[in-house]
Amino acid sequence: MHVKKFFSFIVFILIFFSIFIIFLLNSKSHKLSPKVLDLDNINLYNKDFVYVQKDQWSLSIPKINLFDIPIKDGVEDDILESYIGHFPTSSYYDGNVCLAAHNSGYSNNHFKNLYLLNYDDEIQYNYYGNIKIYKVKNKIVIKDNEFDVLNDYTNNKITLITCISESPSKRLCIEAYCKE
Repeated sequence: MHVKKFFSFIVFILIFFSIFIIFLLNSKSHKLSPKVLDLDNINLYNKDFVYVQKDQWSLSIPKINLFDIPIKDGVEDDILESYIGHFPTSSYYDGNVCLAAHNSGYSNNHFKNLYLLNYDDEIQYNYYGNIKIYKVKNKIVIKDNEFDVLNDYTNNKITLITCISESPSKRLCIEAYCKE
């Protein structure tokens, strides 16, 4: 009788330790599995070693801790809910690249700290591996129906537009010129 209980106890212990070891191995394999990087699809830029996927359309503004935020064509609310929006009538790379994003009241307020930008702050624009660095030159307030800032096609610049809290008829506009 005691031998039967002893063997039952041993079997229980073996099953318990087997389950424990399997659980332990599974949890370690998830934690220790390295992330594989496609080194042919990475561009290294900026002194802060920011990695950007070459096949991505994105914006980074280091001063306001905005890194690799995806851009999508259009400035409709459904686009601005998740992305930085691109004005489809503006340039995509050369000329005036015009972008817009929310700054408050939405789940993604990518331009919430845009007002903190000052003269010569850096903006990094990645258009599918073609990276341009811009320096802020103008910070102005425009009316919500004032679209002249979008029409400058001769300069290599980026124009960022967002609402101004508590002023629904005004927009903050940042103009930055390509760093030569």
